[in-house]
Amino acid sequence: MRQNYKIEKLEIDGLDPRTGCWSAYGGPAVKGIQYLYEVKDGNYRSLNRWTIAVRVPNAKNKNIFVQPILTPGKKIWAGLDFKPIQFVRAKKHPYRGQVYCKLNLAFGSTKKGVNRGERGELPKWFEFLKRTMRLKDTVNTTRAHDQKVQVAMVHPGDHDKMIAIYFALKVWVMAEGFTLAD
Repeated sequence: MRQNYKIEKLEIDGLDPRTGCWSAYGGPAVKGIQYLYEVKDGNYRSLNRWTIAVRVPNAKNKNIFVQPILTPGKKIWAGLDFKPIQFVRAKKHPYRGQVYCKLNLAFGSTKKGVNRGERGELPKWFEFLKRTMRLKDTVNTTRAHDQKVQVAMVHPGDHDKMIAIYFALKVWVMAEGFTLAD
């Protein structure tokens, strides 16, 4: 029986932002502002306090990264602080000005993308995203073979929603051991 996680049970409190420098996937250093948030996941009684960083680069063409920097001491979440999600700027009309995140579910040490036709297989906790879900090739051009991957759209300043997306894609998927059928 799968737990019914609710986005409304995430209590997100902002801490003081600070300038910073970070590297994404071993690439060159990126300068920007790191927004820190304390998150209490009310879907759990204990082991439910997180510190999440939303890293917004100074350069407009760089991606926004969301990742935990402090996780609860639960074995299932070990290593999540090394698994960010990234938000990329949309380039096609009418989505310009928004960012999107590929819906890549945490799957053990790897990830599995949600593709066209798999939206209905997602757990109930993804309901908050369904109105903003699109196929990648509707919001951005692509040279890769990921044009039919589902993405979630969000405004670049909506850090609460970005954090909620992180919990839906990584934290709760790992806690439930959820996978999509192959």
